[in-house]
Amino acid sequence: MLAAVSGVAIVARMIERRLDAMSLAQMRILTLVERDPARASAVAERAALSRPTLSGMIDGLAARGWIDRCTVDGDRRGVTLSITPDGAAALARAQRESARALEELLEEMSPARRTSALHALANLSSAAEVRHHRKLIRGEGDR
Repeated sequence: MLAAVSGVAIVARMIERRLDAMSLAQMRILTLVERDPARASAVAERAALSRPTLSGMIDGLAARGWIDRCTVDGDRRGVTLSITPDGAAALARAQRESARALEELLEEMSPARRTSALHALANLSSAAEVRHHRKLIRGEGDR
C-alpha cells in the first residue's frame, strides 16, 4: 500500500511538472466547473480544498480569464462559477499535456502491465466518484 501511495504522489508530481500553465489543483477546479457549473462552496468540497484556498485559486483563475463568477440571486455571498472559452482551451491543453506525461511513463511498461495500470487508474477514479456520491447522500461532504 505504501508503495502505491508513493507511486501516485510521484506520478502526480511528474504530471504537474509537465503542465505548462497551471497546477493540478487548478486543473481539478477547471475540470469540475466545466462538467457542472456550480456554487463555489460545492466546488471547494468536490475539489477537496478549503474555502479560503479555493477563493485564492478562483481569484487567480478569474484573473487569467479562465473562470467567470456570477452572483446567486437572493444570496449576496453566493457565487456560481463557470468556465470561459479561454479556460476550456487552457484545460484542454493541460489535459493533453497530462496524457502525454502519463503515456511516456507507461511506455516504460510492457503492454500487459500498461493495460493493467490504466485499468487500475480508471478503477481508482470510479471508486473516488462512488465515495463522493455516497458522502453527498449522507450529507458528509468530502471528509
